[in-house]
Amino acid sequence: ERRAAKERAAREKKQGRERECVMAASLVQNAGLAALLSPKSTAGVAKTACFVVGCAYPVYRTFKALERRRFLFDNSREGALTYWSVFGCLNMAEAASEPFFQWFPWYFHCKLGLLIWLQSRNGAEKMYREFLRPLLRKHEESVDEALGYLDREVGGSVSEAETEVGKLVAFAGAASRAVKDAITHFLSNAS
Repeated sequence: ERRAAKERAAREKKQGRERECVMAASLVQNAGLAALLSPKSTAGVAKTACFVVGCAYPVYRTFKALERRRFLFDNSREGALTYWSVFGCLNMAEAASEPFFQWFPWYFHCKLGLLIWLQSRNGAEKMYREFLRPLLRKHEESVDEALGYLDREVGGSVSEAETEVGKLVAFAGAASRAVKDAITHFLSNAS
């Protein structure tokens, strides 16, 4: 009798899990159908999901990788760097061609799918190895020259600006202390 009760409880638990899976699948189907039939009404949700899946979640995964803590699946620093490299290039391409994407009603839905794929076990690594790496290797020398030029030209200006900002901060600190001292002196003499 005890054994029968255990078996019945296990069967009911299994049936409960099956019902939950069916309900979750139904929910996903309904969401997919809504996105397919009315992409403009679900674009806001897809855009928000793109932010969460594309930025917020990878930031946390990167944190775990930097702290060398295991999280779900591969959290190597190399994996995090690969994802961010591919993500950055995709964002640059998106920014350059944004007007064209506004004509495509399922854009954010497709982008969400791409971001999920990139974070799969080898998505970003495949994209990097097959597209980004060959492109960067081909243009590596000219990019290095351009960045060197920017570093020399802009770096000097930034150093000068840092010096001037430092002087301004020091002046603001001295002025703040002088005002504080003047108010303290005035209040102590007024008493």
